[in-house]
Amino acid sequence: MIRIAVIALAGMGGLYLVLLLLIYSFQRNLMYFPDQAVSSDAVLSAAGFERISIDSDDFEPLVSLWQPPSAPEKPVILHFHGNAGSVFHRIPLYQQMAADGAGVLAVGYPGYGGNGGEISEGNFHQTARANYDWLIEHGIEPKRIIIAGQSIGSGSATRLAAEKDAAGMILEAPFTGTDDIAARQFPYFPVRLLMKDSFRNVDLIAGIDMPLVWIHGTADEVISFEIGQLLFDRAEQPKTAFPIKNGGHNDLWDRGIGKIIRDEAARLSRE
Repeated sequence: MIRIAVIALAGMGGLYLVLLLLIYSFQRNLMYFPDQAVSSDAVLSAAGFERISIDSDDFEPLVSLWQPPSAPEKPVILHFHGNAGSVFHRIPLYQQMAADGAGVLAVGYPGYGGNGGEISEGNFHQTARANYDWLIEHGIEPKRIIIAGQSIGSGSATRLAAEKDAAGMILEAPFTGTDDIAARQFPYFPVRLLMKDSFRNVDLIAGIDMPLVWIHGTADEVISFEIGQLLFDRAEQPKTAFPIKNGGHNDLWDRGIGKIIRDEAARLSRE
């Protein structure tokens, strides 16, 4: 009887270790869901955007999407999207951002939307810096730049805001860290010790010296409102919260946050 119990425990321990290895090996497949479809130049032009090449010493040129501001005083929104799809799937969202004349630079990630390169937190942060530098090189002053991040894009946005100057930062459905999200999803595994990409926004937010706008659905089923609230509470003033009643994770744009982002970008660039 004891022998059977020992064998059973050994089997369970072996299975646990196999699952642990699988989680570690395939964690980025569980975190990132890129799409490689690319829109034609005709489709982009009709939408008011053009593809631009972002150069960096750290990787091959990457494609981002650009719509210049309608006037020199208009803000420019530097936008980092979520973990699925690509910039090409979000053109209608970018059009909403630009509806009042704001410029929009939609950041194309490595490994997304036809771009080469490895998907990783480090490469995302390098891409963020390269896109910011592109704006500066093209005459956009920091006081007109609004750093905006959506979901996992809040990681690159927060890191960039901790390093560079801008008029303000807008975070949509952000998190304290992806390790905190993973720990809730896999409570029986030591995922904090295994994470390759942790995006620890909570360790950076208090040291960021620019206004913050936080947008979050109160019924977010992926990144809970409470997680976003923890991040918001850690940030220094000035800061503004826009809780979207009954909003989920993927329906906020259907609930009118495009206007919030436009209005807040214009406000931040004037202050």
